[in-house]
Amino acid sequence: MEPAQPELPERKLGRPTEAGRIERREQILDAALSNFLKHGFGNTTVDQIAADARVTKRTIYSYFGNKDAVFTEMQRRLAETVSGDTQHPDTLESLAARIVFRLHSDQMIGLHRLVIAESLRFPDLARTLYDNGDMRHVARLAEHIDAERGWGASDRAEVLYSLLLGEDYRRRLLGLLDPITADAAADYAQSALTHLGLTDVRSR
Repeated sequence: MEPAQPELPERKLGRPTEAGRIERREQILDAALSNFLKHGFGNTTVDQIAADARVTKRTIYSYFGNKDAVFTEMQRRLAETVSGDTQHPDTLESLAARIVFRLHSDQMIGLHRLVIAESLRFPDLARTLYDNGDMRHVARLAEHIDAERGWGASDRAEVLYSLLLGEDYRRRLLGLLDPITADAAADYAQSALTHLGLTDVRSR
């Protein structure tokens, strides 16, 4: 038996405020994520997303344009939870640990499985995931490496990202591992940084 969907607040009539528009946009993206992970990209319809978000199809088209754009925005929002700005300033260590932890989450694993399964039919999905996800994370790592370890060290960012994924990530995609804990993610990230000589000398 599937868990009941949380009830959304009653909508007020009239032109939405800016805060209302932002809230409605987030509800659409939440509904899109749920439907894409459950049904896949090809089998998800704008009607389904609209029904779950309690908006009209016209609202979705006015906010995003089409289903492809909804997917792009949904994926970009998820990427922000991996390497986006946080309330507290990141360090290379905290960013690397969060990348490991979030990429092993059910949401991100589900998204990657979806893209792998449907990339032959919808090749733009893979490009969207790579450009707005992987390359974003690499760029953020490069920024921190240069700022904290010295300019010119960012050429190791892509190698670091590959290490942060590692063999455990492939096992996780195959369903052979459970989600990683935050502590284990931090330890794993620290090992990758040590392997590349990117540990903070001040912490030694």
